[in-house]
Amino acid sequence: MNLKQMEVFRAVMLSGSISQAAKQLYRTQPAVSMMISSLEDDIGFQLFERHKKRLYPTPEAHYLYKEIESIFSRIQDVNLTVKDIQNKQYGFLRIGCMPGPSSFFLPDILADFLEEHPKVQVSLQTRTSDAIATWVASNQYDLGFAEIPTHQAKNERNKVFDLPCICALPANHPLAKNDVITLKMLHAEPMITLYPDHMISRDLIQHFDQEGYQMNVRLQTRFFTPALKFVERGLGVSIIDPISAVSYTSYAEPGKVVFRRFEPNVVLRIGLLFPSENPSSMITMEFSKLLYNRVESILDKPEQFLNWGKEA
Repeated sequence: MNLKQMEVFRAVMLSGSISQAAKQLYRTQPAVSMMISSLEDDIGFQLFERHKKRLYPTPEAHYLYKEIESIFSRIQDVNLTVKDIQNKQYGFLRIGCMPGPSSFFLPDILADFLEEHPKVQVSLQTRTSDAIATWVASNQYDLGFAEIPTHQAKNERNKVFDLPCICALPANHPLAKNDVITLKMLHAEPMITLYPDHMISRDLIQHFDQEGYQMNVRLQTRFFTPALKFVERGLGVSIIDPISAVSYTSYAEPGKVVFRRFEPNVVLRIGLLFPSENPSSMITMEFSKLLYNRVESILDKPEQFLNWGKEA
């Protein structure tokens, strides 16, 4: 029994006549009659009886119709799924995100995406950048958002950003009146930094040493979220990445911390990471495009956080 036979049988059952089924299927009546006869020969029992030019389905035909109708219902579901996939409305997305952006920045973007794609399912997991790179490489994540150290193997599919770091200061700090904060201004100034093994801390230490200024580290934290809390309390200043600044402005009250440009150039290198060999789904690429554009907007419009404190 093939799909064409099932289609003809179903049409006859629904219409109640060979002629109506032929019209619906754009076939001739003899062709439909031959298809029904062929089907009966294949299955070995009669499906219809004819009385006074009318067709009457046998009980066996009704049993068979229930099964065939469920098949066509499933085919309809598949067709709808295909349309959802075409419209990027169906799929499962596995994302690994480094700790900083996983609290506010990425969830906000993901929420916007899911509002436009209500049938998409997502797994968002917070991991270290090294773990994310490993999991993406082994196809356990469809997309990673993580720091990229210089020693990491290159993947031509990855999208890499160098985000210029900025200076976070207490709003009432004397240096807050400046538009640009320099190393000379921070000489012996109490600072909140990440641990020395982080790329930002390494670069800061190198710049302070090269220029002959004293780097006064008062507090060290693993992430910038607690560092900004210490800045709020006036315990020091911090050189942070702009994503952390944008995240902070999404939940904090203005008037406690301000952000200023920082010289020399210290960058946080981050990337959108993809499996190097397995192809990505359309859903993955659609979300990665949104995430890419949001990161680009940080580079293109730094005033969104540089002006935030000034507006307070």
